[in-house]
Amino acid sequence: MIDILAWIVGNAGAIGWIMLGLAFGGLLTERFATHLNTDLATWLGALLGAVVALVTALTGLLDTGLGASLSALALVGVMFGYWFLVMPRLPRRRQTRSRLLNRTIYRYRFPSFLGQIVSHVILLAWTLVVLAPLWTMLVNSLKDKREIFRAPFSWPTGDVRTFDGYKNAWIDGNFDLYFRNSLIVTISSLLVILLIGALGAYALANWRSRTSTVIYLYFVAGLMIPIRLGTINIVTIVQDLGLNNQLTGLIPIYVAMGLPITIFVLTAFMRGVPQDLIDAARMDGASELRVFVEIMLPLTRPALATVTVFNMIPIWNDLWFPLILTRDENVRTVTYGVSLLFGQYQTDWNAILSTLSLASLPVLLLYLLMSKQFIKGLTAGAVKG
Repeated sequence: MIDILAWIVGNAGAIGWIMLGLAFGGLLTERFATHLNTDLATWLGALLGAVVALVTALTGLLDTGLGASLSALALVGVMFGYWFLVMPRLPRRRQTRSRLLNRTIYRYRFPSFLGQIVSHVILLAWTLVVLAPLWTMLVNSLKDKREIFRAPFSWPTGDVRTFDGYKNAWIDGNFDLYFRNSLIVTISSLLVILLIGALGAYALANWRSRTSTVIYLYFVAGLMIPIRLGTINIVTIVQDLGLNNQLTGLIPIYVAMGLPITIFVLTAFMRGVPQDLIDAARMDGASELRVFVEIMLPLTRPALATVTVFNMIPIWNDLWFPLILTRDENVRTVTYGVSLLFGQYQTDWNAILSTLSLASLPVLLLYLLMSKQFIKGLTAGAVKG
């Protein structure tokens, strides 16, 4: 793993340039493909941008400032040639878009060239704001302490690049143990949250009465009251149950913390499912459990992905309850283990940033794997009705 990471870091410039060419060719092509097969034109543009970037990287032009400028000009020139010379000859068949996308993403368009430039500048600026902390964390995790304070935002070169922080975090810092504990707690909590939340939301969505409204408002009230206000009572309950200093003592707390947002999102989403579809399944003899498993759950996958992302981030990053309820070495989580690296008189920033870089991978992977469903879940609520 360290060798693969070292290869990626050593070729980060070329990899980043190829990804930039891929994004440049793919994202901007759709702006020019107004009367074409959008999918075909976009994929060809992305492939062409990646190929041009790869060729310029292999020729070594990125090693100098002049060569990098020539590479950028070559990429722009080739893409403009593709957009205005090759792309008009592609099949003129526009893909039929779904009603959901037409009412959200493609509802507000900027047809003018100036509007496209302004919108892209705004999006790029916001992207830089979001990526700046991640960039600072990653580049400083590859430096020693002196180099971190000397040049905190520069990319580490070969003579100052070091992977000692990652090795110390994985081998000497018990990061593998903390990582495993966090995975156990997070995955177990998410499974229970999704199970109970989906069942409860299905019941509230189909049970229309004053009592169900009161129960629904009770869960919604949980969104406005931080669970940390009841820390003293929670600690007392955990101690009475004999779950103190155990990983199983954290799971019920996180379940209680995640159920309000889960019930809130899933109930609204399930109420939007056509009732005729459910009634047809019942008339065919399907039980309520079968309707829930085979009809409701597949239709609510975007909402399930949304609540999974919303719940995983606070559970994975939580420090408050592990700090209070877990003391032994074998039950510490990642965030608790990172907090122990902060000393009273000095701090090993290399080890801290390396550990945080590794700890951020599960959240990033989850979002990348579920981003499509996550975006569908967000946009579905925006176009309800």
